[in-house]
Amino acid sequence: MSEKFNLKWNDFNVNVSRSFGLFRNESYLHDVTLVSEDFKHIPAHKLVLSACSEYFKNILQQTKQSQPLLCLSGVNAAELQNVLDYVYEGEVRIYQEDLDRFLDVAQRLKLDGLMGSDEEAGETPAQ
Repeated sequence: MSEKFNLKWNDFNVNVSRSFGLFRNESYLHDVTLVSEDFKHIPAHKLVLSACSEYFKNILQQTKQSQPLLCLSGVNAAELQNVLDYVYEGEVRIYQEDLDRFLDVAQRLKLDGLMGSDEEAGETPAQ
């Protein structure tokens, strides 16, 4: 039997993160359009949204259209841009006065990394 080798891309996480940021501006790869409550159409990627949000993942799994249009009532264009900054770049720069609203939107969209688990909140999952 031959020996099996393990090859590892040491900068994988950094490169994937950087690629997400670059993909955001590559219009030929967009496959979903988000519409804010103020009617701004913002292109995005199903894969990125699904990877970062249980909310988007659930919707996109049930959507059969190849280029869906998702209307987000209660989320304006500036708030949506902040959400996309967070999911594509892994961080967002936000003014203190906008922070509570951003966290409300993040909770509604179930953004990974911002929502604590039940165990972190000191609660035990229902059995």
